[in-house]
Amino acid sequence: MSLSIALVALIWSHFHPYKPVQPEHLARQWHTWLLESFNAGQRRQGVLAWCAGVLLPALGFGFLASLLGQALVGLGWAFEVLVLYFILGFREASFHAASVSRALLDADLDRARASLRIWRPAALLGDDGESISRVTIEESLKAALSTLLGVLFWYFLLGVAGAVAYRLALICRDLWQGETEFASFATRACHALDWLPARMAAFSFAIVGNFQDALESWRGQAHAWGEENQGVLLAAGAGALGVRLGGTLNVSGSELSRPALGLEEATGPDSINGAVALAWRAAMLWLAVAGLFWLGSL
Repeated sequence: MSLSIALVALIWSHFHPYKPVQPEHLARQWHTWLLESFNAGQRRQGVLAWCAGVLLPALGFGFLASLLGQALVGLGWAFEVLVLYFILGFREASFHAASVSRALLDADLDRARASLRIWRPAALLGDDGESISRVTIEESLKAALSTLLGVLFWYFLLGVAGAVAYRLALICRDLWQGETEFASFATRACHALDWLPARMAAFSFAIVGNFQDALESWRGQAHAWGEENQGVLLAAGAGALGVRLGGTLNVSGSELSRPALGLEEATGPDSINGAVALAWRAAMLWLAVAGLFWLGSL
């Protein structure tokens, strides 16, 4: 793990957020092939496919980074920067969130829904601006974990192999949805990989946001959300921002009830920008702490 590698990769991703899609496409093709080749409806086959799709490539990347670093320090450093750049993706997510925010500021609900649908096709699309804002904030906070904070956590802990394993595990979970037994291990693995990063992200939201409201929302509301890690993340994020997430959504003329998270203040376009800024402040906090550890090791 190198703090300079994380910083350079983040800066590179900030100024060049749209990356070539070939690496992601190849990974998805590989995991789709594993699904078609290994899936016989049993859990143990899913475990084998997950090991082939996540563990083996992650170990390979880790070994290659070590080999290049031993041959030439600069070459290994550049390789890790390149890999981390392709894995980080929150800057692109923030652009999508900003496009929804701009559409809401222009009172163009159709464009706001279209922007959200392009970014998150599976997300719920509310009928009013406040519902769209809430869903966009929720998706932004989830993206902050999966494309920024979770990546940094596993990179700092296990190096480039950890970051690669985390990203590939998310791809497995998303592609193998619907295969109940086969995908059960992949789902549980993602839950385990997100358990500590989600809580560290939630605590970071509290530090860089409204501390008391974030912790109270976390303690009192997170358990009501369907997915434990998401509940912790969204409840703390809502409290840190001082807004209401979850709750009732107006979808196609009907009401969809979800657990309420955060406070009573309604969300709006500014709240979307605030959620993105909250995620970046949390990442800067992590980098600052990593920097202090680095200084302490000198």
